[in-house]
Amino acid sequence: MMAKKILSTLLALAIVAATFAGCGGGDSGSKTSSAASKESKASTSSAGEDSSAASTDINFDEAPYEINYLYLVAQEGANQSKVAQAVSDLAKKEINMTVKLIPMTFGTYNTQISMMLAANEPLDIFPAMSNQFSTYIDSQYLINCADYLDYMQDAVKVLGDDAFAGYIGDFLVGFSNMKERAYPAGLVVRKDIFEELGYKAEDFSVTVDDYSTFDQITELFAKVKEAYPDMTMLDGTSIMGLQTGSYFDNMGSNFGVLENYGQTTTVTNWYESDQYKKFCEIGRDWFTKGYSSQDIAVNQDSGEIKMKAGNTFSYITNVKPNTNVEKLAQTGYEVEVVYLSDIMKNTNAVNADLLCIANASKDPKKAAQFMNWSYVSGDFNDLINWGIEGEDWVLTDDGMAAYPEGVDAQSVGYHNDFGFVYPNQFAGHPWTGNPADIWDQYAEYNSSLMVSKAYGFTFDSRPVATEEAQLNSVEEQYKKDLAFGAVEIESKLKEFNDALYAAGLQTVIDEKQKQLDAWLAEQG
Repeated sequence: MMAKKILSTLLALAIVAATFAGCGGGDSGSKTSSAASKESKASTSSAGEDSSAASTDINFDEAPYEINYLYLVAQEGANQSKVAQAVSDLAKKEINMTVKLIPMTFGTYNTQISMMLAANEPLDIFPAMSNQFSTYIDSQYLINCADYLDYMQDAVKVLGDDAFAGYIGDFLVGFSNMKERAYPAGLVVRKDIFEELGYKAEDFSVTVDDYSTFDQITELFAKVKEAYPDMTMLDGTSIMGLQTGSYFDNMGSNFGVLENYGQTTTVTNWYESDQYKKFCEIGRDWFTKGYSSQDIAVNQDSGEIKMKAGNTFSYITNVKPNTNVEKLAQTGYEVEVVYLSDIMKNTNAVNADLLCIANASKDPKKAAQFMNWSYVSGDFNDLINWGIEGEDWVLTDDGMAAYPEGVDAQSVGYHNDFGFVYPNQFAGHPWTGNPADIWDQYAEYNSSLMVSKAYGFTFDSRPVATEEAQLNSVEEQYKKDLAFGAVEIESKLKEFNDALYAAGLQTVIDEKQKQLDAWLAEQG
């Protein structure tokens, strides 16, 4: 299976760390003509000044500008105020700006961000999710970053081709985070039980080229159930039929997709595909056999939370090169990963969330300069991720971040491990337990991906906003029950698709196909 070949390559190869510093994680060979045109514009100063100077020239003789920086955190720790002060002191020293950090958990962000933007609250930089891009543009909540590329040349250099994945037409919504560029599906299992029963990850070769290979997972669940009859085999919030970034390119929404890992240019309805039906049937088999939790379709707790509680063997989620290290910290158990999909790069894997400049910014030029700095400052990325060096983390002899002596996950004053939503975790230090060359592994991983034929295309949903709102409601009503197999599949699947078409699915598919065809024609 492709996923296994890539991972074995990752473990064998170490490439020059400057890959990320100079080129980003993009596929230089896949650059489209429009991306090349936008890169050309990015490197040419529209104001007639040297672009490199524009991005780095800071006037230390003027009063410092205060940046209001909204960012995501796992939780607000006791050292939050110390981190805020340290970030502000660092920015003042290096770029003559002070910083007001606005930390938010995902839950708080989801309930607060739209209200903040609508109220025009003080805000310079914030993360926006792809399902809101068109709405935010229409509502004039965003600054077009294309107008300020002169001040963000370092960020463009770091991101490479991926710097331009945030375009909707001529509007550059924002910049991506430095992270993995694919969302393969994987089964995360408790290593102790897995090995006790004689299994190794390399024993499995699960692929959609042959759905009978999923029987390997069913047989695994049966053996674990026999050995641990009171344990739940599968729990959490995901399963194959909900891994909508793993098996196709949804181009921004699940209503009209490019199947077969984006290796087609025909927009279809995945929910009436043979693949989706097969995934639902597998979920139904696991549900009726008692392998998955009987309340899994209504459960709100992540697989990490369920495993940490001690009675869950496995869960399904997006995986990447260092998943085993990340999940050890989140669950308290050593884990192994069984891949359930191949590995595809599409636009949404890059622009699912972007760092944006708010229209409420009093000085977008300063905001752009700060954003540019945030992609190259290792100290900044370490501060917002790991906290205060010496209190929340220390640097080990092998160059890794680790808890200081006497400090752990429960007592630490600040710790996020949220590098995937920060500008450039690769500029900072990886957490101990990862391979020393983990950033090189990410670079190789990103450069080895299968690329969707629509990579670089972002669907503008504004012409079908009404239909998409209706479709979201329908999807929410049916998707979990079907994917987890909590209902009879045949009749409920037909009912689901009938409701989708009644809500305007064909209109959305036609609009997506029209926009995609026009975009493909531009590529030459």
